[in-house]
Amino acid sequence: MNYLVVTIGFALMGITLEVFWQGLGNLIRKKDLRLIGHSYIWMIPLYGLVPFIYKTTLSHFQNYSIFFRGLIYMFAFYLLEYIFGFTIKQLTGRCPWDYSKHYVKIFGKKRKFHFQKIITLEYAPVWYIYGILFEFYYLFLIKI
Repeated sequence: MNYLVVTIGFALMGITLEVFWQGLGNLIRKKDLRLIGHSYIWMIPLYGLVPFIYKTTLSHFQNYSIFFRGLIYMFAFYLLEYIFGFTIKQLTGRCPWDYSKHYVKIFGKKRKFHFQKIITLEYAPVWYIYGILFEFYYLFLIKI
């Protein structure tokens, strides 16, 4: 198995999906038909580490339900996002993504929906679904 191919595959797919996701968000929120999205150079190593989450999870939990593994992936992605966001913030003075405006109304009162502006609970379903779907992508890449 060639881990370089898998790492590059995940880095490229991650950057591509991030730009697509932001372009789609701009279309929905701002009605911007240009579908403009962007990413950060910092994201290349972050996405490049994702295959190791799959390798570790599958080596320990392969016989468990894919839905259970989805929870593991979701928590691992949150941890990776937090560690990278915190580290980049320490190195550069700010995190490339900022969830400070992410709030939820509970009983008519605005409550923060983020942790230290670095991660937001809003993405839990996204990370869960991404974790399950990209397990198949990982299994495909390791066979190349």
